[in-house]
Amino acid sequence: MQLLLAILIGKLVAYFSRLFKIGGGTAAPGLYALKIDPGIVEKLSAMIPRNVVITGTNGKTTTARMLSHFAKEAGLKVIRNHTGSNLERGVASALIHQVNLGGGIDSNLGIWELDEAAFNTVAHKLKPDIIVFLNVFRDQLDRYGEVDSVVKKWSQTLKNLDPKTIVLVNGDDANTSKLGSYFKGKVYNFGFRDYKIVGEAISHKRGKENLDFEASNVKLNGLKGSSFQLTINHKPINIHLPLPGIYHIYDALAAIATTSFLFTDIPIHRLTDTLKSFSPAFGRVEKLAFPHSKWDAYIFLIKNPAGATQVFQTIAPQLKPNDRLLLALNDNLADGTDVSWIWDGEFEKLKIENLKLKIVCSGTRAADLALRLKYVGFEPKSLHVEPNLRNALKQARNGLKGRLFILPTYTAMLDLQKILTKQGVKNHYWEDNY
Repeated sequence: MQLLLAILIGKLVAYFSRLFKIGGGTAAPGLYALKIDPGIVEKLSAMIPRNVVITGTNGKTTTARMLSHFAKEAGLKVIRNHTGSNLERGVASALIHQVNLGGGIDSNLGIWELDEAAFNTVAHKLKPDIIVFLNVFRDQLDRYGEVDSVVKKWSQTLKNLDPKTIVLVNGDDANTSKLGSYFKGKVYNFGFRDYKIVGEAISHKRGKENLDFEASNVKLNGLKGSSFQLTINHKPINIHLPLPGIYHIYDALAAIATTSFLFTDIPIHRLTDTLKSFSPAFGRVEKLAFPHSKWDAYIFLIKNPAGATQVFQTIAPQLKPNDRLLLALNDNLADGTDVSWIWDGEFEKLKIENLKLKIVCSGTRAADLALRLKYVGFEPKSLHVEPNLRNALKQARNGLKGRLFILPTYTAMLDLQKILTKQGVKNHYWEDNY
Protein backbone atom coordinates (compact mmCIF):
# COMPACT_ATOMS: atom_id res chain seq x y z
CA MET A 1 0.00 0.00 0.00
CA GLN A 2 2.86 2.40 0.77
CA LEU A 3 4.39 1.85 -2.68
CA LEU A 4 1.05 2.17 -4.48
CA LEU A 5 0.27 5.38 -2.60
CA ALA A 6 3.67 6.81 -3.54
CA ILE A 7 3.07 5.92 -7.21
CA LEU A 8 -0.40 7.47 -7.16
CA ILE A 9 0.81 10.71 -5.56
CA GLY A 10 3.74 10.86 -7.99
CA LYS A 11 1.46 10.46 -11.01
CA LEU A 12 -0.91 13.15 -9.72
CA VAL A 13 1.97 15.58 -9.18
CA ALA A 14 3.24 14.86 -12.71
CA TYR A 15 -0.22 15.39 -14.20
CA PHE A 16 -0.84 18.74 -12.51
CA SER A 17 2.73 19.87 -13.13
CA ARG A 18 2.21 19.57 -16.87
CA LEU A 19 -1.40 20.68 -16.80
CA PHE A 20 -0.52 24.00 -15.20
CA LYS A 21 2.79 24.24 -17.11
CA ILE A 22 4.90 24.55 -13.99
CA GLY A 23 7.35 21.92 -15.20
CA GLY A 24 7.58 18.68 -17.07
CA GLY A 25 7.07 16.42 -14.07
CA THR A 26 10.74 15.44 -14.24
CA ALA A 27 11.65 15.84 -10.57
CA ALA A 28 8.67 16.84 -8.40
CA PRO A 29 6.80 13.50 -8.72
CA GLY A 30 9.82 11.63 -7.46
CA LEU A 31 10.46 14.16 -4.71
CA TYR A 32 6.98 13.69 -3.20
CA ALA A 33 6.87 9.94 -3.84
CA LEU A 34 10.16 9.45 -1.99
CA LYS A 35 8.68 11.16 1.07
CA ILE A 36 5.94 8.51 1.14
CA ASP A 37 8.12 5.53 0.22
CA PRO A 38 11.90 6.11 0.44
CA GLY A 39 12.46 2.69 -1.13
CA ILE A 40 10.51 3.37 -4.33
CA VAL A 41 13.59 3.48 -6.60
CA GLU A 42 14.91 0.16 -5.35
CA LYS A 43 11.49 -1.52 -5.55
CA LEU A 44 10.53 -0.32 -9.03
CA SER A 45 13.95 -0.68 -10.68
CA ALA A 46 14.05 -4.31 -9.51
CA MET A 47 11.22 -5.00 -11.98
CA ILE A 48 13.48 -4.11 -14.91
CA PRO A 49 15.54 -7.06 -16.23
CA ARG A 50 18.72 -5.02 -16.79
CA ASN A 51 19.92 -1.63 -15.59
CA VAL A 52 22.81 0.56 -16.72
CA VAL A 53 24.19 3.48 -14.70
CA ILE A 54 26.16 6.28 -16.38
CA THR A 55 28.01 8.93 -14.39
CA GLY A 56 30.70 11.53 -14.95
CA THR A 57 31.08 15.27 -15.25
CA ASN A 58 30.46 15.60 -18.98
CA GLY A 59 28.62 13.53 -21.59
CA LYS A 60 26.07 11.60 -19.51
CA THR A 61 23.02 12.63 -21.52
CA THR A 62 24.60 12.08 -24.93
CA THR A 63 25.97 8.66 -23.90
CA ALA A 64 22.63 7.58 -22.42
CA ARG A 65 20.73 8.81 -25.47
CA MET A 66 23.06 6.96 -27.84
CA LEU A 67 22.76 3.76 -25.81
CA SER A 68 18.98 4.15 -25.82
CA HIS A 69 19.13 4.57 -29.60
CA PHE A 70 21.02 1.28 -29.97
CA ALA A 71 18.70 -0.52 -27.55
CA LYS A 72 15.57 0.54 -29.41
CA GLU A 73 17.15 -0.46 -32.72
CA ALA A 74 17.69 -3.87 -31.09
CA GLY A 75 13.99 -4.06 -30.26
CA LEU A 76 14.12 -3.29 -26.53
CA LYS A 77 11.75 -1.14 -24.52
CA VAL A 78 13.82 1.43 -22.67
CA ILE A 79 13.15 3.50 -19.58
CA ARG A 80 15.52 6.31 -18.60
CA ASN A 81 15.62 9.72 -16.94
CA HIS A 82 15.97 11.36 -20.35
CA THR A 83 15.26 14.94 -19.24
CA GLY A 84 18.58 15.27 -17.43
CA SER A 85 17.10 15.13 -13.93
CA ASN A 86 19.88 12.94 -12.57
CA LEU A 87 19.34 12.97 -8.81
CA GLU A 88 17.32 10.25 -7.06
CA ARG A 89 14.12 12.24 -7.48
CA GLY A 90 14.67 12.29 -11.26
CA VAL A 91 15.14 8.51 -11.36
CA ALA A 92 12.04 8.05 -9.21
CA SER A 93 10.03 10.36 -11.47
CA ALA A 94 11.00 8.38 -14.58
CA LEU A 95 10.01 5.12 -12.89
CA ILE A 96 6.70 6.57 -11.73
CA HIS A 97 5.94 7.78 -15.25
CA GLN A 98 6.51 4.28 -16.64
CA VAL A 99 4.83 2.17 -13.97
CA ASN A 100 1.15 1.28 -14.33
CA LEU A 101 -1.29 1.55 -11.46
CA GLY A 102 -1.02 -2.19 -10.94
CA GLY A 103 2.63 -1.67 -10.03
CA GLY A 104 4.18 -3.17 -13.19
CA ILE A 105 6.80 -1.77 -15.60
CA ASP A 106 6.87 -2.83 -19.24
CA SER A 107 10.57 -2.20 -19.99
CA ASN A 108 13.51 -4.43 -20.86
CA LEU A 109 16.29 -1.99 -20.02
CA GLY A 110 16.80 0.89 -17.60
CA ILE A 111 19.40 3.51 -18.51
CA TRP A 112 20.15 5.89 -15.67
CA GLU A 113 22.21 9.07 -15.67
CA LEU A 114 23.47 9.81 -12.19
CA ASP A 115 24.94 13.04 -10.91
CA GLU A 116 28.48 12.70 -9.53
CA ALA A 117 27.27 12.85 -5.94
CA ALA A 118 23.99 10.98 -6.48
CA PHE A 119 25.94 7.99 -7.76
CA ASN A 120 27.12 7.23 -4.24
CA THR A 121 23.64 7.11 -2.75
CA VAL A 122 21.58 5.77 -5.67
CA ALA A 123 23.75 3.30 -7.62
CA HIS A 124 23.37 0.44 -5.14
CA LYS A 125 19.58 0.89 -5.14
CA LEU A 126 19.47 0.32 -8.91
CA LYS A 127 21.62 -2.83 -8.70
CA PRO A 128 23.14 -2.07 -12.12
CA ASP A 129 24.41 -4.73 -14.49
CA ILE A 130 26.79 -2.19 -16.04
CA ILE A 131 28.32 1.05 -14.72
CA VAL A 132 30.00 3.61 -16.98
CA PHE A 133 32.43 6.25 -15.67
CA LEU A 134 32.94 8.90 -18.35
CA ASN A 135 35.31 11.45 -16.80
CA VAL A 136 35.92 13.69 -13.80
CA PHE A 137 36.52 17.40 -14.28
CA ARG A 138 36.11 20.39 -11.99
CA ASP A 139 32.39 21.04 -11.87
CA GLN A 140 30.27 23.02 -9.40
CA LEU A 141 32.93 23.34 -6.73
CA ASP A 142 30.36 24.73 -4.31
CA ARG A 143 28.51 21.38 -4.46
CA TYR A 144 31.14 18.70 -5.01
CA GLY A 145 34.51 20.06 -3.93
CA GLU A 146 37.67 19.19 -5.84
CA VAL A 147 38.06 16.28 -8.24
CA ASP A 148 39.94 14.18 -5.69
CA SER A 149 36.97 14.17 -3.30
CA VAL A 150 34.63 12.99 -6.08
CA VAL A 151 36.97 10.13 -7.06
CA LYS A 152 37.49 9.12 -3.44
CA LYS A 153 33.75 8.78 -2.83
CA TRP A 154 33.29 6.84 -6.07
CA SER A 155 36.06 4.47 -4.99
CA GLN A 156 34.39 3.83 -1.66
CA THR A 157 31.06 3.13 -3.38
CA LEU A 158 32.66 0.72 -5.86
CA LYS A 159 34.11 -1.37 -3.03
CA ASN A 160 30.59 -2.22 -1.87
CA LEU A 161 28.99 -3.01 -5.24
CA ASP A 162 28.33 -6.51 -6.57
CA PRO A 163 31.55 -7.89 -8.17
CA LYS A 164 29.41 -9.32 -10.98
CA THR A 165 28.73 -5.78 -12.19
CA ILE A 166 30.54 -4.84 -15.42
CA VAL A 167 32.44 -1.58 -14.95
CA LEU A 168 33.53 0.56 -17.90
CA VAL A 169 35.94 3.46 -17.33
CA ASN A 170 37.51 6.13 -19.49
CA GLY A 171 41.06 4.81 -19.70
CA ASP A 172 42.39 8.14 -20.98
CA ASP A 173 41.33 10.00 -17.85
CA ALA A 174 43.79 9.37 -15.01
CA ASN A 175 41.02 9.97 -12.47
CA THR A 176 38.61 7.35 -13.81
CA SER A 177 41.25 4.84 -14.92
CA LYS A 178 42.42 4.30 -11.34
CA LEU A 179 38.93 3.36 -10.16
CA GLY A 180 39.51 -0.22 -11.29
CA SER A 181 41.88 -0.87 -8.41
CA TYR A 182 39.02 -0.39 -5.95
CA PHE A 183 36.55 -2.77 -7.58
CA LYS A 184 36.52 -6.52 -6.95
CA GLY A 185 35.03 -7.39 -10.34
CA LYS A 186 36.03 -6.92 -13.97
CA VAL A 187 36.85 -3.45 -15.29
CA TYR A 188 37.09 -2.52 -18.99
CA ASN A 189 38.76 0.60 -20.42
CA PHE A 190 37.79 2.71 -23.41
CA GLY A 191 39.71 5.56 -25.03
CA PHE A 192 41.84 6.71 -27.96
CA ARG A 193 44.94 5.33 -29.56
CA ASP A 194 46.33 8.80 -30.25
CA TYR A 195 44.87 11.07 -27.56
CA LYS A 196 44.59 11.22 -23.81
CA ILE A 197 43.15 13.56 -21.19
CA VAL A 198 45.75 15.62 -19.37
CA GLY A 199 44.17 17.59 -16.55
CA GLU A 200 41.15 18.98 -18.36
CA ALA A 201 42.54 19.09 -21.88
CA ILE A 202 42.80 16.49 -24.63
CA SER A 203 46.31 16.10 -26.03
CA HIS A 204 48.31 13.65 -28.11
CA LYS A 205 49.18 10.39 -26.40
CA ARG A 206 52.73 9.19 -25.92
CA GLY A 207 53.41 5.50 -25.73
CA LYS A 208 51.06 2.55 -25.96
CA GLU A 209 48.42 1.79 -23.34
CA ASN A 210 46.22 -1.28 -23.17
CA LEU A 211 42.60 -0.34 -23.83
CA ASP A 212 39.73 -2.76 -24.29
CA PHE A 213 37.82 -0.41 -26.60
CA GLU A 214 40.13 1.86 -28.58
CA ALA A 215 39.30 4.48 -31.21
CA SER A 216 41.83 4.98 -33.99
CA ASN A 217 42.02 6.80 -37.34
CA VAL A 218 40.01 9.67 -35.91
CA LYS A 219 38.82 12.26 -38.42
CA LEU A 220 36.95 15.42 -37.47
CA ASN A 221 34.62 16.91 -40.06
CA GLY A 222 33.65 20.22 -38.47
CA LEU A 223 30.03 20.63 -37.46
CA LYS A 224 29.02 17.71 -39.68
CA GLY A 225 30.48 15.15 -37.28
CA SER A 226 33.42 12.79 -37.07
CA SER A 227 34.55 9.29 -37.94
CA PHE A 228 36.81 6.71 -36.34
CA GLN A 229 37.64 3.04 -36.32
CA LEU A 230 36.94 0.71 -33.42
CA THR A 231 38.03 -2.91 -33.09
CA ILE A 232 35.62 -5.24 -31.24
CA ASN A 233 36.17 -9.00 -31.06
CA HIS A 234 39.19 -8.58 -33.35
CA LYS A 235 37.00 -7.02 -36.06
CA PRO A 236 37.54 -3.38 -37.13
CA ILE A 237 34.38 -1.28 -37.47
CA ASN A 238 34.25 2.07 -39.25
CA ILE A 239 31.96 4.43 -37.39
CA HIS A 240 30.51 7.72 -38.63
CA LEU A 241 29.22 9.92 -35.83
CA PRO A 242 26.86 12.83 -36.66
CA LEU A 243 28.21 14.83 -33.71
CA PRO A 244 31.28 17.10 -33.80
CA GLY A 245 34.26 17.12 -31.46
CA ILE A 246 36.64 14.68 -29.82
CA TYR A 247 34.59 14.65 -26.63
CA HIS A 248 31.56 13.15 -28.37
CA ILE A 249 33.69 10.26 -29.60
CA TYR A 250 34.33 9.38 -25.95
CA ASP A 251 30.54 9.31 -25.43
CA ALA A 252 30.16 7.08 -28.48
CA LEU A 253 32.89 4.72 -27.27
CA ALA A 254 31.17 4.37 -23.91
CA ALA A 255 27.78 3.70 -25.54
CA ILE A 256 29.16 1.21 -28.06
CA ALA A 257 31.21 -0.63 -25.43
CA THR A 258 28.12 -0.94 -23.23
CA THR A 259 26.10 -2.13 -26.21
CA SER A 260 28.63 -4.88 -26.92
CA PHE A 261 27.91 -6.37 -23.48
CA LEU A 262 24.14 -5.96 -23.67
CA PHE A 263 23.59 -7.44 -27.13
CA THR A 264 26.06 -10.25 -27.66
CA ASP A 265 23.78 -11.90 -30.24
CA ILE A 266 23.64 -8.89 -32.58
CA PRO A 267 26.60 -7.89 -34.80
CA ILE A 268 27.72 -4.56 -33.39
CA HIS A 269 28.10 -2.97 -36.84
CA ARG A 270 24.36 -3.44 -37.43
CA LEU A 271 23.70 -1.08 -34.54
CA THR A 272 26.51 1.42 -35.16
CA ASP A 273 25.36 1.77 -38.78
CA THR A 274 22.11 3.26 -37.44
CA LEU A 275 23.97 6.29 -36.03
CA LYS A 276 23.18 8.13 -39.26
CA SER A 277 19.65 8.57 -37.91
CA PHE A 278 20.79 9.58 -34.40
CA SER A 279 19.83 13.05 -33.20
CA PRO A 280 21.38 14.80 -30.18
CA ALA A 281 19.54 15.67 -26.97
CA PHE A 282 18.20 19.16 -26.41
CA GLY A 283 21.01 21.67 -26.10
CA ARG A 284 23.75 19.15 -26.90
CA VAL A 285 24.93 20.27 -30.35
CA GLU A 286 21.29 20.78 -31.23
CA LYS A 287 20.64 22.33 -34.64
CA LEU A 288 17.64 24.62 -34.98
CA ALA A 289 15.87 26.14 -37.95
CA PHE A 290 13.99 29.32 -37.05
CA PRO A 291 10.78 30.08 -38.95
CA HIS A 292 11.16 32.56 -41.81
CA SER A 293 14.95 32.41 -41.61
CA LYS A 294 17.45 30.70 -43.88
CA TRP A 295 20.13 30.72 -41.19
CA ASP A 296 20.65 27.85 -38.77
CA ALA A 297 21.33 28.07 -35.06
CA TYR A 298 23.30 25.64 -32.91
CA ILE A 299 23.03 25.12 -29.15
CA PHE A 300 26.09 23.88 -27.26
CA LEU A 301 25.72 23.38 -23.50
CA ILE A 302 28.66 24.77 -21.50
CA LYS A 303 28.81 24.17 -17.76
CA ASN A 304 32.42 23.82 -16.62
CA PRO A 305 35.95 24.67 -17.84
CA ALA A 306 36.57 21.35 -19.62
CA GLY A 307 33.26 21.18 -21.44
CA ALA A 308 33.31 24.85 -22.41
CA THR A 309 36.86 24.62 -23.76
CA GLN A 310 35.95 21.59 -25.86
CA VAL A 311 32.98 23.47 -27.32
CA PHE A 312 35.19 26.46 -28.14
CA GLN A 313 37.69 24.16 -29.85
CA THR A 314 34.89 22.68 -31.94
CA ILE A 315 33.18 25.86 -33.13
CA ALA A 316 36.15 28.25 -33.44
CA PRO A 317 37.40 26.85 -36.79
CA GLN A 318 33.84 27.06 -38.16
CA LEU A 319 33.15 30.72 -37.34
CA LYS A 320 32.62 33.11 -40.24
CA PRO A 321 32.32 36.93 -40.36
CA ASN A 322 28.49 37.00 -40.45
CA ASP A 323 28.05 34.50 -37.61
CA ARG A 324 27.10 35.56 -34.09
CA LEU A 325 27.51 34.22 -30.58
CA LEU A 326 24.97 34.24 -27.77
CA LEU A 327 26.42 33.16 -24.43
CA ALA A 328 24.23 32.80 -21.34
CA LEU A 329 25.64 32.33 -17.84
CA ASN A 330 23.40 31.60 -14.84
CA ASP A 331 24.40 31.00 -11.23
CA ASN A 332 21.39 29.02 -10.04
CA LEU A 333 21.85 25.98 -7.80
CA ALA A 334 21.72 23.54 -10.73
CA ASP A 335 24.47 25.52 -12.48
CA GLY A 336 26.69 25.90 -9.45
CA THR A 337 26.62 29.27 -7.69
CA ASP A 338 30.38 29.73 -8.11
CA VAL A 339 30.89 31.02 -11.67
CA SER A 340 34.62 31.65 -11.31
CA TRP A 341 35.10 28.64 -13.62
CA ILE A 342 34.73 30.96 -16.60
CA TRP A 343 38.27 32.21 -15.90
CA ASP A 344 39.57 28.65 -16.34
CA GLY A 345 37.61 27.97 -19.52
CA GLU A 346 39.68 28.88 -22.59
CA PHE A 347 37.46 31.60 -24.05
CA GLU A 348 40.59 32.78 -25.82
CA LYS A 349 39.96 30.13 -28.47
CA LEU A 350 37.00 32.19 -29.68
CA LYS A 351 39.24 35.16 -30.49
CA ILE A 352 40.18 34.67 -34.10
CA GLU A 353 42.42 37.19 -35.84
CA ASN A 354 40.63 39.57 -38.22
CA LEU A 355 37.24 38.05 -37.39
CA LYS A 356 34.93 40.61 -35.83
CA LEU A 357 31.97 38.92 -34.21
CA LYS A 358 28.93 40.36 -32.53
CA ILE A 359 28.57 38.66 -29.14
CA VAL A 360 25.51 38.89 -26.92
CA CYS A 361 26.00 38.07 -23.24
CA SER A 362 22.95 37.03 -21.24
CA GLY A 363 21.87 35.29 -18.06
CA THR A 364 22.00 36.28 -14.40
CA ARG A 365 25.77 36.77 -14.70
CA ALA A 366 25.85 38.39 -18.14
CA ALA A 367 28.17 41.16 -16.97
CA ASP A 368 30.70 38.58 -15.73
CA LEU A 369 30.71 36.99 -19.17
CA ALA A 370 31.26 40.33 -20.87
CA LEU A 371 34.17 41.09 -18.53
CA ARG A 372 35.74 37.69 -19.25
CA LEU A 373 35.46 38.29 -23.00
CA LYS A 374 36.88 41.79 -22.66
CA TYR A 375 40.00 40.26 -21.08
CA VAL A 376 40.16 37.83 -23.99
CA GLY A 377 40.61 40.83 -26.25
CA PHE A 378 37.18 41.44 -27.74
CA GLU A 379 36.34 45.08 -28.34
CA PRO A 380 33.77 46.34 -25.79
CA LYS A 381 31.60 47.67 -28.63
CA SER A 382 31.25 44.11 -29.99
CA LEU A 383 29.93 42.88 -26.64
CA HIS A 384 26.22 43.40 -25.91
CA VAL A 385 24.96 42.74 -22.38
CA GLU A 386 21.30 41.71 -22.07
CA PRO A 387 20.47 39.69 -18.92
CA ASN A 388 16.96 38.84 -20.17
CA LEU A 389 17.41 35.76 -22.34
CA ARG A 390 14.31 36.33 -24.45
CA ASN A 391 15.50 39.83 -25.35
CA ALA A 392 19.05 38.58 -25.86
CA LEU A 393 17.87 35.97 -28.35
CA LYS A 394 15.88 38.60 -30.22
CA GLN A 395 18.89 40.91 -30.26
CA ALA A 396 21.20 38.14 -31.49
CA ARG A 397 18.84 37.25 -34.35
CA ASN A 398 18.08 40.82 -35.39
CA GLY A 399 19.75 41.46 -38.75
CA LEU A 400 21.56 38.12 -38.62
CA LYS A 401 23.18 37.22 -41.95
CA GLY A 402 24.97 34.08 -40.82
CA ARG A 403 24.64 31.33 -38.24
CA LEU A 404 23.90 31.80 -34.56
CA PHE A 405 25.87 29.80 -32.00
CA ILE A 406 24.12 29.70 -28.62
CA LEU A 407 26.25 28.64 -25.64
CA PRO A 408 24.16 28.47 -22.42
CA THR A 409 24.82 27.02 -19.00
CA TYR A 410 22.39 24.39 -17.73
CA THR A 411 19.46 26.43 -16.38
CA ALA A 412 19.92 29.00 -19.14
CA MET A 413 19.52 26.12 -21.59
CA LEU A 414 16.24 25.14 -19.88
CA ASP A 415 15.06 28.75 -20.05
CA LEU A 416 15.95 28.82 -23.74
CA GLN A 417 13.94 25.65 -24.32
CA LYS A 418 10.86 27.31 -22.82
CA ILE A 419 11.32 30.35 -25.05
CA LEU A 420 11.77 28.26 -28.19
CA THR A 421 8.79 26.08 -27.30
CA LYS A 422 6.52 29.12 -26.96
CA GLN A 423 7.82 30.37 -30.32
CA GLY A 424 6.95 27.02 -31.92
CA VAL A 425 10.56 26.26 -32.84
CA LYS A 426 10.60 22.98 -30.90
CA ASN A 427 8.61 20.71 -28.59
CA HIS A 428 8.87 20.50 -24.81
CA TYR A 429 12.02 18.57 -23.89
CA TRP A 430 10.06 16.07 -21.78
CA GLU A 431 8.14 15.05 -24.92
CA ASP A 432 11.34 13.68 -26.44
CA ASN A 433 10.77 9.94 -26.98
CA TYR A 434 14.42 8.88 -27.06
